[in-house]
Amino acid sequence: MMKNKTIALLTATILTGSAFAGFMNTTLADQAQPKSVTQQQVKKATDKQQQKMFRNIKIMESAFTFTVKGEASLFEGTYQYAVKQGNKIVAKGFGTASKGGPEWGTFSQYISIPKSKLFGDKPMTLELFVIDQATGASVNKLTVPMNKIGEAKQNQVFRNTKVTSSAVVYTVKGEASLFEGTYQYAVKQGNKIVAKGFGTASKGGPEWGTFTQKISIPVSKLSGDKPLTVELFEVDQATGKITNKVVMPVK
Repeated sequence: MMKNKTIALLTATILTGSAFAGFMNTTLADQAQPKSVTQQQVKKATDKQQQKMFRNIKIMESAFTFTVKGEASLFEGTYQYAVKQGNKIVAKGFGTASKGGPEWGTFSQYISIPKSKLFGDKPMTLELFVIDQATGASVNKLTVPMNKIGEAKQNQVFRNTKVTSSAVVYTVKGEASLFEGTYQYAVKQGNKIVAKGFGTASKGGPEWGTFTQKISIPVSKLSGDKPLTVELFEVDQATGKITNKVVMPVK
């Protein structure tokens, strides 16, 4: 009887040891062998990574900008200006020179004209003048062509007056989910980069932040009426490569 119990106990011990050894072997094998990644898992990871980019991007109304510089000798240094395309006034306002007459003061006038106010490619002219306090009439008018950069004009109260720069400005708005919210942009005409820079959204990824980017392109860099494209993208910090690029045509 004792002999049978001993045999039974020995058998149970061996079976238990085998089961434990099998369990250990399975656990070690699971730790040693990496789990295989399915194509679906890879696709989900890629899709998740590609979501970190831009959305709701739109290019707002563009405008033409000009900077006019010169000297003036005027009462209290105040002058009026009007930009005309043909007989139509597309922009107007006033400015003040650094000194009032009879001394000569300098002035620098920035003028922005929404493209929606312009018609066709008719040339624009700038009129500088003074309002007579007694009669309200425009006097001492000086006409400056807007398309002739650096050509100086003068009369008895304005001198060395010229358009020093002109540009077209686009405003791009949208949302971005990027590392630290930082994005890069480039404007191309064909393969030529005519403007570039960077900006920052209101929030960094993984949240979505909003941004408004004004892009100024000097007219001197543009060639004819070739179409423009705006590129928004992120630069990978590790490799320096461009990622998550969005390309938009500009009218």
